[in-house]
Amino acid sequence: MRPFARTLGLALVLATLVPAFGAGCAGDDSGADVSVSNSTSQAGRFELFEGHDGQFYFSLLAGNGEKVLRSEGYTTKAAAKKGIQSVVENGKKAERYDILEAENGEFYFNLEAGNYQVIGTSELYTTKSSAERGAKTVRSFVETVSVDELLSGDPKFEVFEGQNGDHYFRLRAKNGQIVLQSEGYASRGGAEAAVETVRELAGHVESYEVLAGRNEQHFFHIVAGNGEIVANGEMYSSKYAAERGAENVRRIVREMTETVATDADVEAAITVAAEGALYVSESDYGFTYVHAPLADATTPITEELVRELMASYVDADPDADKPLAGLYAMTGDWSEWRTTADSCAAEEDEWYQEICVEQAELDAALEENLSDIQVFYFGSYGGPGYVDGVAVSIIIVGRTPEGNLAGVRTIAIWT
Repeated sequence: MRPFARTLGLALVLATLVPAFGAGCAGDDSGADVSVSNSTSQAGRFELFEGHDGQFYFSLLAGNGEKVLRSEGYTTKAAAKKGIQSVVENGKKAERYDILEAENGEFYFNLEAGNYQVIGTSELYTTKSSAERGAKTVRSFVETVSVDELLSGDPKFEVFEGQNGDHYFRLRAKNGQIVLQSEGYASRGGAEAAVETVRELAGHVESYEVLAGRNEQHFFHIVAGNGEIVANGEMYSSKYAAERGAENVRRIVREMTETVATDADVEAAITVAAEGALYVSESDYGFTYVHAPLADATTPITEELVRELMASYVDADPDADKPLAGLYAMTGDWSEWRTTADSCAAEEDEWYQEICVEQAELDAALEENLSDIQVFYFGSYGGPGYVDGVAVSIIIVGRTPEGNLAGVRTIAIWT
């Protein structure tokens, strides 16, 4: 018996979009995690990096630091470098650019290969003509670019001046990739003040808005309480990928600011990580988020407590053995679960390797957001130290930072 989570096979790209105007140069450092771009070279460059999902990505930046294109994910660095070559070859041809309108009226473009496969996606632009100019910019320097392989470091905000005189900020993750980009501000002080706003807002799920582009592509904004957009996400290949990109930004900002996650933040993080995940047994079942308030944050997480608080979930599931109150129970060990589920290096089968990686991401989300994690099994048959049944409920729960019970549940079919 071992849990797995099936991969969705999505290219999760976590670098975000730069503004519609070109980036430029500005003054000196302005804080422990805020730096200033001083690039003055007019030669463009590719930034190549490894994502947290183990895939490789690249972004195309103009000489002044403006990000004008980003890639899909590649399984190896060599494949990503071939992708860069494909951008160079196809980026010279105007017919390879497809200008598209997003749900909110903004525009972007995809760069396509001869077989119509998307090999690069632009930032968002406020007008179609701006997107067309962005495509022309890419065509103008793709043959003269260099390749920089990004190194790991501390996450940081960068403030820079655009060619139009406005000031912008962006957020780089530990792996160097750009994961967030601002709107334009009239002064450097305005951009720096906006950084503080993002530091305050971006750790919480209610500050995010996910919107649709075309061809199932999606992106996200960070929105202030007055409805003003203060930062942008890139265009992703799916809504699921955009939600995971947003969750990555929330996690980075919470770590930078030592912000405590609310129960809503915990639900968003675990729900995104669980989407598409499966427990593989005789039949494959997904993981769903569960939550219950605790009157006392120090209440021990016991089998009796889980029976009481999780009964509504199990008893309402038409597939599960029930009622929960009358089922046999077995308590598992979280460390053993993680060791079994996340030993991905031991998997030789490519499909199971992908499943294992997805399971590891879900387990990491649980561990990052919960404390005192416990694993419980409930089935129709059993005895000392074991349970069995037609559809055994597996419930993994822990304590949220707010002191409530939360986690996931799934079903194992054992025959």
